[in-house]
Amino acid sequence: MKKIFKILIPLLLLGAIAYQYRDILITRFFPLAPCTKPISYALGTFDAKFGISEKYFLNALLEAEAIWEKPFGRELFTYVPEDLSSDVLKINLIHDYRQEATNKLTDLGIVVQNNRASYDMLKIKFTELKAEFAAAKDNYDARVENYNDRLEAYEKLVQYWNARGGAPKKEYDELQAEKSVLDAQASGLKALEAQINEMITEINSMVVVLNRLANTLNLSVEKYNTVGASRGESFEEGVYFVEGSKREIDIYEFSSREKLVRVLAHELGHALDLDHVDDPKAIMYRLNQGDTEKLTNADLEALNAHCGVK
Repeated sequence: MKKIFKILIPLLLLGAIAYQYRDILITRFFPLAPCTKPISYALGTFDAKFGISEKYFLNALLEAEAIWEKPFGRELFTYVPEDLSSDVLKINLIHDYRQEATNKLTDLGIVVQNNRASYDMLKIKFTELKAEFAAAKDNYDARVENYNDRLEAYEKLVQYWNARGGAPKKEYDELQAEKSVLDAQASGLKALEAQINEMITEINSMVVVLNRLANTLNLSVEKYNTVGASRGESFEEGVYFVEGSKREIDIYEFSSREKLVRVLAHELGHALDLDHVDDPKAIMYRLNQGDTEKLTNADLEALNAHCGVK
């Protein structure tokens, strides 16, 4: 009997451990076929600077889900309100210089698509603005030099008369008149500086997008440089990455709800382990340049090969 207990107790302990970790063991030794179990996802970082609500973003995610689930005929993704497991796919909305650049161009009435025509159009506008900026900067520098010379002469005269107990009325009136001129010059320079700074912001926004387009379109062109503070070089609307058990989607930029849904659908496709396809209109094309929210034949073939869609 003691021998039976010696054998039974370890078996019971092993059984309890196996039950506790059954999901991990099943996944490890009896992996499910692809797309058999829905991918659970939760909302991670959510930056309010985009000016949209969490509800708006989650509704866009539901639309992105449906793009894949409708032809598949069953659930591929499921939203969980809270991150209860490290296995949950985190989806983050991150606002940085990429969205700032897109917003600035939108404010200027410039709509950029991921194609060569948009690149050429933006390059022309960039060249024109860069020339305007150079002329404005030269004018500003000349006016600053003139202001500094007059200010130095004024301050010397003030010091001169102060050392003598004050200026006679005529000289005093002249100094007051010069001070008024200097104040007007300083105000004008401040306004001009604001205009130049706005030009710098517009130029840098164009640089960010031009370099992004050149990179994604594989154009053999020189990289554009920003004016003033440097900005990041990479530009991706979204990215899916895996690090051990950690899986996340980062969304950085979108110009409309349609583009947001497409970039979400694209990254969800990567979460399904789908690669890029060659059809420029496809959800899984490497650029977000299509204008429909439905799978192309290339997308369906990739889904069929991975998930077994008929």
